Amino acid sequence: MRELLLTTILVAVLAGCTSRQGDHPERMWTEPELKSLQGKTRDEVRDLLGDPNGLYTFDSKDRWHFAHVLLQNDRPGSSERVSVLVYFSKFGEHRATIIEIRHRSEE
Repeated sequence: MRELLLTTILVAVLAGCTSRQGDHPERMWTEPELKSLQGKTRDEVRDLLGDPNGLYTFDSKDRWHFAHVLLQNDRPGSSERVSVLVYFSKFGEHRATIIEIRHRSEE
């Protein structure tokens, strides 16, 4: 009985620790590809990047924050994690107007 309880707890902990990718497998982006999101609707951005997951998504109507986007560096095969902020227009079809890529400083 004790082994069954420990096994159940271990499985629950391991299941909770795995990262959830959902329907959007991780993709490596280039800077021009990310900038090309400008002009796309919210649904189109969600189809490409998934749901916004960053702290700066206070109001999903105006700005979405994607905290961990994989960006290809200048060197072949190297990449870095960046944050991407997508600002949407308040008028019409609410298309993406500004795409801001924030590189993280290495400390």
